[in-house]
Amino acid sequence: MARESTCRFAILGMLCREPMSGYDLRSAIERSVGHFWQESYGNLYPTLERMAEERLVELEPEERTQGGRVRKVYRVTAAGRTALAEWLRRPVLPHVERNELLLKLFFGAQVGPADSLAQVERSRAEAEGLLTVLRLIDGDVSHARKDDPEFAYQHLSIRAGLLGLEAHLRWCDEAREALERLKPAKKRGAR
Repeated sequence: MARESTCRFAILGMLCREPMSGYDLRSAIERSVGHFWQESYGNLYPTLERMAEERLVELEPEERTQGGRVRKVYRVTAAGRTALAEWLRRPVLPHVERNELLLKLFFGAQVGPADSLAQVERSRAEAEGLLTVLRLIDGDVSHARKDDPEFAYQHLSIRAGLLGLEAHLRWCDEAREALERLKPAKKRGAR
């Protein structure tokens, strides 16, 4: 079965929350599901236009910004809500991960442990930064939204991100130890 573009369903899900412009959609995706899902403007805008043609979304009446530009705000239609619900009920297709770090480590013997260790250290630092951000998001969501019926669903995705990052950090520590053992021992008297 061919993979269907899931960009449209990310858009529909966000628009079920509230009407938004393309810019607002990109920001909302980044702030809420950005730890596991990303969409570029280059993908969002053409997808929104196709979805409007398919009548899954529609434009709200034109809004003008202070600069006089037209601000296109989209809202989900009944057909869009139905399409999202149908997609949500379908089984998830198997995911094949494409992980550049693991690919580089797999072939790491070509450059040696120091270069591979540098890759692991960069990945660890990035994961620590993401973990900090995700913990802040988790705190904000936990304190502000417990009475929201969507809270439990959103919290599950945040927890998956937190646990995944924590596991990645533990793996980075193991990888660091293994790569350190592969480094050639310094000769006595060498500086």
